[in-house]
Order: sequence, then C-alpha cells, then structure tokens
Amino acid sequence: MSELKYLPISFLDQASFLSLMNEEEAAWLSDLGWDYSAIRQILVSFIRKKLLPGYAATNEKELLGYTYFLVNQAKGIIGSIFAAKLSPVQKIANNLLSLTISSLRDNPQITRVEAQIMPFSGADLSVIFAQHDFIHYPRFYLDLSLSEFRAAECDPGEKITAWDSTHLHLTAEMTSMSYSNQTDALICEDYRTVAGCESYLRSLVDNPGCGVFMPETSFMCLDARQTPCGFIIGCRISKGVGMIPQIAVHPDYQGRGVGNALVQRSFEQFKVLGFHTVCLTATGDNRRAFEWYQRLGFKIRKAFGAYVWER
Repeated sequence: MSELKYLPISFLDQASFLSLMNEEEAAWLSDLGWDYSAIRQILVSFIRKKLLPGYAATNEKELLGYTYFLVNQAKGIIGSIFAAKLSPVQKIANNLLSLTISSLRDNPQITRVEAQIMPFSGADLSVIFAQHDFIHYPRFYLDLSLSEFRAAECDPGEKITAWDSTHLHLTAEMTSMSYSNQTDALICEDYRTVAGCESYLRSLVDNPGCGVFMPETSFMCLDARQTPCGFIIGCRISKGVGMIPQIAVHPDYQGRGVGNALVQRSFEQFKVLGFHTVCLTATGDNRRAFEWYQRLGFKIRKAFGAYVWER
C-alpha cells in the first residue's frame, strides 16, 4: 500500500469522498439500522463549499478515512470518524484524531472539546482519546422490537398531549433541571443551562442529526397548571426504525409513571405508523435510566464512547 498522507478536507473535492461515504452509509445501516443519507447530504454540501473543517487520509489513489469537527464559540465538537474496512483502520483513526485534537487545542479560544463517536470496523478510540487527556464515559446504543414491547400499568394522573413547540422554552427549563448533577451534563455541556437545552431541543426538531423529527410520535405531559412536566421526542432514522433522541421528566414528577405513560403513547403511535423497532442511546453511569430502558425491553446493540477534554 502506498504511504498514507493526511490532508485538510478543504484540499479535496466532493467526488473523492464518494466511495468512502458509500461504505460509511452502509456501515450505519448494517450496524445501527440508521439511514445516514440525510446527514451525508449535509456533509457533502459543506465539502463542496470548502466549509467542513477536518482531515482525510489518502494513499494518493483513494480516500481511506476522514474526520470532521465543528467549533461553537469556546467549544469544539468532533463530529465523527470513519476509516475504510480494508485499510489500516486503527492507524488511520489514531492519526486523524490526533490531528483533529491538536487543531482544536491549539486554538486558544477553545476551552472544551466534546466527542460522541460511533466506532466502525473494529476501531478502538478510547486509547487515543486517553493519550490526549480526555475523560471517557461509556455509552450504549439500544434497540427494542415493538412487537415485544409490553407497556407497564401506569396512570400518572397528568394529561398527555401532543408535542407543542410553543412550549420549547418551558421544556428546556425542565430538561435542565432533570439533568442537574447527572453524568449526561458532564458529557454534554448544553444540558447545564436552559439556553443550551433550548438550542439542543430546537436542533432535534429542525435538523436530521438524530433522525427526522416526527411530531406524531412526540408527546408532552402537562401538570395541573398546564406546564410541561415531561416529554418525549420521536424521530425516524430509517424505514420502520424510530429513534427517541430525548425523553425527560421533571424531578418532582419522577417515579410517578410519567415516563412510562409517555413511552407507551409514543411507542403505540410508532406501531400504528408501521414501525417495527425503536432505538435510543444511554449513558452507562446513569444507572436509573439505563435499568429502566432494560425493563422496557431495550437491548444493547452497540457500545460507544463519549469523550470530554477541558483546558
């Protein structure tokens, strides 16, 4: 094999990414049941405009791997990393990550770097992140066959209603409270503030990063004052496969059946619409949520990592 070279993505044209992105799209579908085409279209658009920061590995004949990152004020976010299966996967992953991490940390304005990356082709990303002083939080991709889902008996005594984006700020306030002192707030800085939660929830509704938003499978629980005390957001990630990118319950209402009622309503609607599987992600340290998902019938499909570095 020719010697590997590592180049900024901006040095390359979109056509050179075609074969590699085809393989990546196939990996997302086979490993996770996730149709990656919508995200791919966005990335290709940025590559075409020379606006996607990141690096690619090439042997001068073809691209064998790439990674990209984003910068949001003082925070860097490593979006993904992928190396072709028939390439030296670990070597490429290590070198691409090292270049990306150095690029972000050399920027004095960046004080924090976050990464939640699905590993493919057997790459172990934890070692290289540890070498660069990142904290590692184990996370899991879970799925549930809707044919096996059996709803728990629950009557929270609160009103379950359709998702209403006019309540977005109130759901953000409630989300921030529900994640206070949780490991997920260490992983994702957005959970620490109402503004961050609102930005995150808006991205779930407006962007396909966690699937295409489905208002018909998204619900809210309102208390006696008609204020949200819980909600669930449903998305479509491929034909017949749904995703729950966010569910949250106000601390004062946890343990009262609100979460079970929201899940039951959402999953029933997924089944009505012809879906056969629902997926979500969970943090290993969040034992209460993780064990609840397992009681609902979710099973681990893939382990991955969340990594955080702070200056």
